[in-house]
Amino acid sequence: MHPLILLLFVLFLGTMAWGALLAAPWVPTLKKQRDLLIDNLAINERSVIYDLGCGSGSILFAFSDRYPNATCIGYDVALFPLLLGSLVKMRHPKKYRNVHLRFGNFFKKTVTDADVVVAFLMKNVYDKFFAQLTRNLRPGTIVAIEAWPYDKHSPTQVITGDKLVPWYVYHL
Repeated sequence: MHPLILLLFVLFLGTMAWGALLAAPWVPTLKKQRDLLIDNLAINERSVIYDLGCGSGSILFAFSDRYPNATCIGYDVALFPLLLGSLVKMRHPKKYRNVHLRFGNFFKKTVTDADVVVAFLMKNVYDKFFAQLTRNLRPGTIVAIEAWPYDKHSPTQVITGDKLVPWYVYHL
């Protein structure tokens, strides 16, 4: 095997493993699941939306389709899904000019300008995640978590759909 191919393989696989250990494995969100959230979340046309652990950015692209004047920012440490999302953005640069996919550990980023934060995480990182958000977010910021509730906060909204995992919505 060519050394460059081996290096890319190790980088892609290594960063995906890092992401899985840090917060959650990359599991692409189904279109129905994305639509369920966006159809039931009342946000401003010019909201700043973060997807922390964004993978390929599919949720951000869906928000951008619905809210073309919103700013959609995603962070992930896994290079392969970020590459896939970057290819989508490159194919539609004008349509997705407001989508920004960034490599980085979201636990080390500041999201103080967020109006909405979306995430799919494993429950074992919820305490760290919510502590970071509580320190950094403005009061009233919407936080939508896919799949499992955070036991130490009561959601203000639970969005459910037929044969879909729920979204738990919190206002911090």
